[in-house]
This record gives sequence, structure tokens and C-alpha cells, in this order.
Amino acid sequence: MKRIVLTFVMALILTLMFTLTAVADSEIIKVNTEESTISINLNVNDYSEFKVIVKSEKGKYTYNLYSQSEILPLQMGNGKYTVGVYQKIEGKRYKLVTKKEFVLNTEENKVYLASSQNVTWNNESATTTLAHQLTENLKTDKEKLEAIHSYIINNITYDKSKALSVTTRYNPNAEATLKDSKGICYDYASLTAAMLRSVGIKTKLVKGNSTYTRFYHAWNEVLIDGSWLVVDTTADAAYNAQDINVSYIKNTDDYKADKVY
Repeated sequence: MKRIVLTFVMALILTLMFTLTAVADSEIIKVNTEESTISINLNVNDYSEFKVIVKSEKGKYTYNLYSQSEILPLQMGNGKYTVGVYQKIEGKRYKLVTKKEFVLNTEENKVYLASSQNVTWNNESATTTLAHQLTENLKTDKEKLEAIHSYIINNITYDKSKALSVTTRYNPNAEATLKDSKGICYDYASLTAAMLRSVGIKTKLVKGNSTYTRFYHAWNEVLIDGSWLVVDTTADAAYNAQDINVSYIKNTDDYKADKVY
């Protein structure tokens, strides 16, 4: 009799453990269809051991984790997505913690207004306040783009020492870039996107290669009057520092995108 009771108790404990794990896993990944983003909610001691892989029929993006709550973009358009959270076992080997499959069906390009891991902003942030101050009396998106572009290239300087020491886990913070008044190309592109998105202008953060530099680069594409314009505040800040006037609208042939956020 005791053996039967013990077996029943053990089975009950295992069932409860499985149920709790399943519930916890289901809450780790949440889809925000309205903004075309997902939130990753994970409470662990060492986030450097975890990665998130977002897949669709159009490609795959891999993300590091840095905190308990992360917002990641669903920038590969409408369709079926698979999102997996992985934990390092050893070396480059990872195990699946949990995954979620879903179909996204929402407004095209709305993701490029959202706050996400490498383009963070909210209504109370300093970047948003400044962006609204700069564009307060302006009517068109092009005028707003020009005002924000002008501010960034005149007030943010390139941080050469940071460029030499940055690691692959580096993630930009627009608020910090604004406060420090300096940054690398990733910071410039993040700040530009955050400020423009906060005033309702769809803006991409793009990483890849450019004829303007031999190093891996970051820039923006901004939707103005139905067309995506290539904007590079890092390059323009360098030209501006030398009193060289250049067009803020760049030639698309000078840029080759690798990743878009």
C-alpha cells in the first residue's frame, strides 16, 4: 500500500513539475502582433549563455539576451515564424529551452516604428523629448528627417576608442549615446532610428557593408513619401567635422545590407 501511495505521489509531483515547466515556457515567448514584435521574458543568472533564433521562410536572425525582458522585431514580413530560445551547453553547442510557432498577419513595415532591442525608445525617453522639440513646428516627414539628421551630425562625435574595443555582444543604447554625445556607427544608426520612430517616421537600422568604410557598418533607411532613403549619420558627422557639405540622401549602390532591424 505504501508503495502504491509513494508511486502516486511521485507521479503527481512529476505531473505538477511538467505543468509548471510548460506554463513557464509558454510565457517566455509572447507575440505582439500590433507592433510586429516578440517579447522574451526569461529570469536567469547569466544571459550570456542564452540566444534567441527567429526564423521565417525569408531568413533567420540570431539575438543575444541581456536582461529579463527583451523586445525583438519581426521584420521579415507576414507569414509563418518559429522562435526558439537556446541555452549554451558547452563551446558552440546549445540546447533548445522552448520554442513558439505562429503566423504573423499585420500592417506592412509597422515594425519600423516599434521599440526593440537595438532601437529602444518610449514616450518618456530623452531621445523622444528631443525629437519632438526638434520637429515641433515642422509639417513634413522630410523636414523632420532633416532636423533630426542635422542635430545628430552636429552633436554626436565618433568614438574611436570604443570602435577598437567593442565586442560581438555589444548592443547600442540610444539614451546613452545621446547623453555621452559620442558613439560608433551602430550607436549613430540606433539613435537616428529611435528619434525618427518616436515622431512617427518608419526607419530601419541596417548593418552590412559600404563603400564609405572598409569595416562592417551600420546605417539607416527612412521611409519618406513612399520611398526608402539611405541615410548615414556616421559618415555625415565625419564630413561635417571637416566642414564638407554632402547630401544626406546616399546612393543605394554604395551600400549592401546584411541584416535589417
